[in-house]
Amino acid sequence: MKHIALISLFALPGLTPAGVSALELDMPGVSVLAHEESESTTTYTLPVSPWLGTGVEMVTAQGALSRSVWQIEDYAGTSTLLMAHLRNQLETQGFQAIFACDATLCGGFDFRFAMDVTPEPAMHVDLGNFSYLVARTEAEGGDEYIGLLTSRGGQKGYVHMVRISPSDLSELDVGVSTRSPDQETIRDLAAALDLMGTATLADLQFDTGSSTLTDQDYPTLNDLATYLADRPDVRVALVGHTDAEGSLDNNIALSRARADAVRSYLIDVLGAEPAQLEAEGVGYLAPVANNSSTEGRQQNRRVEVVITSTR
Repeated sequence: MKHIALISLFALPGLTPAGVSALELDMPGVSVLAHEESESTTTYTLPVSPWLGTGVEMVTAQGALSRSVWQIEDYAGTSTLLMAHLRNQLETQGFQAIFACDATLCGGFDFRFAMDVTPEPAMHVDLGNFSYLVARTEAEGGDEYIGLLTSRGGQKGYVHMVRISPSDLSELDVGVSTRSPDQETIRDLAAALDLMGTATLADLQFDTGSSTLTDQDYPTLNDLATYLADRPDVRVALVGHTDAEGSLDNNIALSRARADAVRSYLIDVLGAEPAQLEAEGVGYLAPVANNSSTEGRQQNRRVEVVITSTR
């Protein structure tokens, strides 16, 4: 695994004391640092509530600040999976989440523009497909905060990270994973379900007009079957989606058939409990990519899993 030490960004010259442990994060796949900036002393506010109609609640932090944007090439997962991947790493290094939400629960457009975000082209925010997290840990002189915003656009994933600490900022080591983005998506399925209650079964393949799964192994379905077996009180809905080719009625029927096909595979092949699974379809009403391109239509032909009950 290749590590890049961003000393100039995250450990300002003369600010990293001996003995302070570096913060380590592994990005899924090939990642490019698209933006970096730092300040030795500043005041910064982070949203810690969803949009409340007239604004959001803020937490104010003071100290040394760093801001970076990472672009992840050929990322096949969702913003939720990307956030789960990063949140798990922060929590294992002593950070505690104090607020988290996705696009819908955050408040969409209003929430996005209530925060300070590095603009395009470095950071792209899909207003219907982003996740947000504020985490905190104890530092010398007070609390250190990290604000994370993940999104995706085209074939890229985007990570916007702000760190602010009352004491010295420790070094940040960013590792570029040797695993493919698809493998990272599979590995983080359970984490995404636990964190956000939803995940995309990103390794499924559906041709235009077809509801038949190709004859191959699907690691996400293996992981989902294990997840359900370990949590017998959990109930989920499999929600099918299509591209925008054809009529809405036909696409709703097709998306439901795709979800049914996945449900049957989980039950008949992997032994999942039927009572834990239901199947629904919404056609092309909830795209995650532009239907004008082949790649976008492929991303839109998908099945998502959504937790509906935990008892």
